[in-house]
Amino acid sequence: AVHASSLGLFLTRASSSAFTLTYASSGGSRIARNTFPFSRRCSSSSSHKSAASESDATLPTIEQAAKDPFMAQLSHAGEICALLEKSDGKASTLASDLLAAQLSHKDGIRALFATYLTGEGDDTAADREEIPEPLAGAMHKADMNLLVPLACMNVVMPTAMSSMHTDPELSANAARTARRGIRVLKYLQDKNESVKTNCDAIRAVAAGDDTENCDRDEERVEYWTKFFENYGYGEKEKEGIAQA
Repeated sequence: AVHASSLGLFLTRASSSAFTLTYASSGGSRIARNTFPFSRRCSSSSSHKSAASESDATLPTIEQAAKDPFMAQLSHAGEICALLEKSDGKASTLASDLLAAQLSHKDGIRALFATYLTGEGDDTAADREEIPEPLAGAMHKADMNLLVPLACMNVVMPTAMSSMHTDPELSANAARTARRGIRVLKYLQDKNESVKTNCDAIRAVAAGDDTENCDRDEERVEYWTKFFENYGYGEKEKEGIAQA
């Protein structure tokens, strides 16, 4: 079992066609797993467009996106990510409103990125050089104390998994998730100074730098040290994380 004292998501192999999504509450006392094929939750750009045209009526309400628990949020995220694949103004407006609601709480944030970052193919909204405007606007409104650590985890975790997997396909999928996570983190870097604070701490922990540094937030170093310990990252994983 994987134990964590912090909010996050973790992808590991459950079968040849499915993954286990492991997430922890902020208290770290409860781990839950949900196994599902990615194809149900995330799809390529063309599949997203088809699904969106058929399922506009199944979009969550603003209240549902703002209040539903994690597992329901995963379903909502699939519908919302489909909107990000469409280019018309109506879809953009709907996505903006729903994303603002979903990213207003931790379950919504986790579910959205568990879906957005893991879509199949290389032509999803998450693969664009620019963050989709509805998502960019919603992140700007989100609580950065929740969003930034999770955005960092969305790079740390798949980067570690890319070296832990022995299956080449799963390793490549994890590396792709990490690249998408880096794109989100780079966008946030210019919006909030806590991104640099967390990244500096992660780099120090991954590199094994235990020297005191007046420019470093020691509280963040302690936070990420415990995070690495809880997930059992070894030297190989730490090397990849430091490079990322």
